[in-house]
Amino acid sequence: MKLWLKIFLLNILLVLCLGILVGLAIRNVVIDAIRNELTIQGVSIAGNFADRIAVATLLEDRYDLEEATRELMNTEHNIEYVFITGQEGQILLHTFPDGHPPEMLTWNPVVGGQSPAIRLLDTERGLIREIGIRIFDGMSPELHVGLNEERLAPTLAKIRNVVMAIMALVLGIGCVLSLTLSRHVTKPLEILVAFTHSLSRGEFGRRIQVNARNEVGELAETFNMLSVKLKESREKTEETYRQMLQAEKLTALGRLSAGLAHEIRNPLTSIKALFQAFRNQPEVNREDIEMVLVAVNQMDELVTKFLGFARSENFQSSEIYPNAILKQILRLVQFQLKNQQIEAVLELAKLPPLKGDSAMIRQALLNLVMNAIEAMPAGGQLTMSSRRLEDQVEISIRDTGGGIPEAIRHKVFDPFFTTKTEGTGLGLGIVYNIAQLHNGTVSFVTGPAGTTFTLKLAVHP
Repeated sequence: MKLWLKIFLLNILLVLCLGILVGLAIRNVVIDAIRNELTIQGVSIAGNFADRIAVATLLEDRYDLEEATRELMNTEHNIEYVFITGQEGQILLHTFPDGHPPEMLTWNPVVGGQSPAIRLLDTERGLIREIGIRIFDGMSPELHVGLNEERLAPTLAKIRNVVMAIMALVLGIGCVLSLTLSRHVTKPLEILVAFTHSLSRGEFGRRIQVNARNEVGELAETFNMLSVKLKESREKTEETYRQMLQAEKLTALGRLSAGLAHEIRNPLTSIKALFQAFRNQPEVNREDIEMVLVAVNQMDELVTKFLGFARSENFQSSEIYPNAILKQILRLVQFQLKNQQIEAVLELAKLPPLKGDSAMIRQALLNLVMNAIEAMPAGGQLTMSSRRLEDQVEISIRDTGGGIPEAIRHKVFDPFFTTKTEGTGLGLGIVYNIAQLHNGTVSFVTGPAGTTFTLKLAVHP
């Protein structure tokens, strides 16, 4: 739920609750005032009527009492009943058509000097406000007048309608104000949220305008400063990265040049020595020619491998079937496996075809397999496995050799680094380059029980 909607609903709830409380308070105050006014009016009517019937009550003149009561009932239409008691507490007169209720004298007795006695009775005919007074101070005769509060019903209905109208008006105004307030409060926050999303996407350097002189405005200004700082930091980082990349290229070029020069120097030294001998002894025998050819072949093989490591413009994209390539490689190395007593295990899962250079992938996997075979001169187990991992294919080559020493693990992918007496040190470097060309990765896990090289390639839809 949106924040502005939450604020709007909360404000509406508060307005509604306050409106109900205020409406009930007004209603109760008005009703109490009307009832007090009715009580005062009833006490006045009872007092005047008591003066009117005082003599007839002493004389117990029933005729005069009936005449006076009839006039009162005709004049005051909200009087529900009247009854009068005599000196002995007997009932001299009542206006109940079907006889008076037996417990009538206990409804609102006038006790002691408490006159008038006022009590609200809940009867079958509705609420009756009974007013009882002594006709003579210090004497027993009493006058009881019951006022029907039904006449308050129209007034209460009007009050209820007015209160509901006021509540509806207040609620309508509250809705408008709440909506305006919630949008006014949350709109800057929505701008800030959208701005943070743009920052998360790397759109640094932007600024937002929030016209608010409060905490939100300060927060917006802080975000603007953060955006500028992030842009400056990214520019510095990119510049530093470019400088580091350039330095890395120069360093790599130096290592490649030094390694290539070192590898070429040995066969050149042999050729140089032979030609110096030819100068002093022109006769050339077959063995000397063979030595020159071997040295030239060494340099040619080295240059070929170096070009395979350094060049990528011959990349030819086609469909690759990794499992088929692994099976082909297994057939190629069967002779070496048999001679070294190495057991081959295939653990191949169903894979989709990949996009890439099939020859390069075959070369990379063949290099990994040959390295694994060379790591097990006394025999062991070679495991070639494949599996699908979401949007990647994982190809693993595992041997049971002695593992890679910890001191040289960080150098295994460096060009011209090798621990073999006759190696060029370009094999794993070529594998690394081929993985990079295919937007993949190559990694290894090694230990005393052997080494596992893993080539991961992306699955393209």
